[in-house]
Order: sequence, then C-alpha cells, then structure tokens
Amino acid sequence: MKIAILGVGGVGSYYGGRLSAAGADVSFIAREKTVEALRTQGLLIESALGNAHLHELRVTSHPQDIGPVDVVLLCVKAYDLGDIDSVLGPLMDENTGVVCTQNGVDAIDRLTLGLERGCALGAVVYGNTLLVTPGHVRHLGTLARLRVGGRTERAQEIASQLVTVCKACSIDAETTTQIDVELWSKFVLFSVMSAACCLSNLPTGSLREDPAGRAMLERGMRETVAVAKASDVHLESDIVERSLMIVDEMAAESIPSMLVDLRSGRRLEIEHLSGTVVRLGHQLNVDVPFHETAYAALKYYADGRTMTAATVIDDLPSGRQA
Repeated sequence: MKIAILGVGGVGSYYGGRLSAAGADVSFIAREKTVEALRTQGLLIESALGNAHLHELRVTSHPQDIGPVDVVLLCVKAYDLGDIDSVLGPLMDENTGVVCTQNGVDAIDRLTLGLERGCALGAVVYGNTLLVTPGHVRHLGTLARLRVGGRTERAQEIASQLVTVCKACSIDAETTTQIDVELWSKFVLFSVMSAACCLSNLPTGSLREDPAGRAMLERGMRETVAVAKASDVHLESDIVERSLMIVDEMAAESIPSMLVDLRSGRRLEIEHLSGTVVRLGHQLNVDVPFHETAYAALKYYADGRTMTAATVIDDLPSGRQA
C-alpha cells in the first residue's frame, strides 16, 4: 500500500514515522521548512512505546512529485480542510482513500463535498503527540490508538487494508463499521477537554484532580452527549464515565493542541469543537451552557490572536493531543 502523509505535525509525524520505521511505503508532504528539517535532520520520535530516529525519508512540498497513492492520511487542522482540494488532486485516483484525522465530527462531510475522485474515511485518533520542532515529535504517555472506518463499502475496504498495514507496523489500529459513533464518542471527550483546558489554562492532570474542574468536564460532556442524541447518534449509555476514564489515563502534563495554539497565538479549532456543539444545540433546542461559555470566550482567538503576557507559558513545545 502506497501512503501519503499530508500535514506533518504531531499526528502526521508520529504515525507516518511509525509506518516508515516498519518499512511501509510512505511519503511525507509538508511545508518547505519541515521538508528541509526532515531532509537534513531526519524524523525523531520520542515515546514510551519506543524511540526512533529515521533518515532518508521520502519528503516533498510538491504532491505532484508523488502522484496517486492508495491512502492519504490527512493530518491538517480542521480549519484547513476548505483549502486542501488543490493539494489533494495530484495524490488522487478513483481508488484513493483520504483518511480524515481532524478533531470534530464534520470532516468527512466537508471533505466529501470537494472530492472529484476517491472517497473520504474517518479516523479517530487517541493519544498525545507534541511536535517539539519540525522533525522532532514527542509522544506523551502510552495511549496511541487508531479507529478507522468509512460510510461506503469501498471506504470500508480501504479502512480494512490500512488497518492491516498499521497492525503489521505494530500500531494499535482497528476498523469500525460505525465511524460516526466513534467520532462522536471521541468528540464527547475532546470538545470538552479542549475548551476546559483553554478556559483554565491548565494541563490534564491539574484539571482532572480538582473537584470543580472534574465536575466542569462532566457537565460539558453531558451537553455534547445530549446534542449527539438529538442528532440521532446513539452513543453508549456510559460514554461520559468512559470518557472520564480516558482522561484519567492521559499523561498528567498533556494538554490539548488547542491550548498549545492559544498560548502560541496560532489559529484555533474552536469553530469545529465547542462551536459545533453550540450551533447544533441551537438548531436542535438543546441547552449547552458550558460550550456557549467556552465558545464566547475563545472565538476571539480563533484567527490567531496572541494571549496577554500574563497567560503565556514560555518554552512550550507545539503539538496536538488527539
């Protein structure tokens, strides 16, 4: 299977690196700065699951140099999906699958609107991968899990083929026949963790250990579940409890990528997280006060405004929790 990694941040670096290290046919597509770093320094993965330092990677900023592939692992931010069509074009043929790893629940729908060939799949990514510098990714904790699936028979075939390759590369990956349920199940966790960590400016450990912080997480999760139910997405009855268990499994120092971006003055995915919950909640007549508060407080920073000096923590590595 020929795989292209489009977007070489925390997730793209980690999973592309794991695939490459095990001998899979992988090409990386990145901006020039990252391309130069990968060519000169290689790709360093630091992880409790095993370190790796890879050299002589196939990397370019021009997708036409690669041509059509079997799978594109699409690891760009949710707000970049609208501008991705021209980059995807050279990588696509009728049988190419594009695997969306974005946070949120609408990436498959948004991408499908622009695809002229191939099909879109979804991937639910659990774990915390931080891009320290281009070519250097740090995986915190031991959670690194992929759940991949599509909405059509062809998309599901591609998902199965990709998972087979991932397993051969010792990656914890499984297929799912209910990708929307999987996406919403993670959304219950991630929409709230992203907002709560940004509002409190705290890492996972500090937030979950404070009774008021934990209560806030639970309230926000129950709002997201209520919106899912109103959207006719049937989640497990104990999804909030299981989501809190995942929070407890996370490395104490881990933070969502949106807090990294907020502290660094980069664009935020708030429109596709709490913003989605708020919009759907209003459409479906579901009360979502936690997400309304988070969205109102954070949308000011959505385009990349810098926080005040008092709230910025220096020397934080950039990355993504997924």
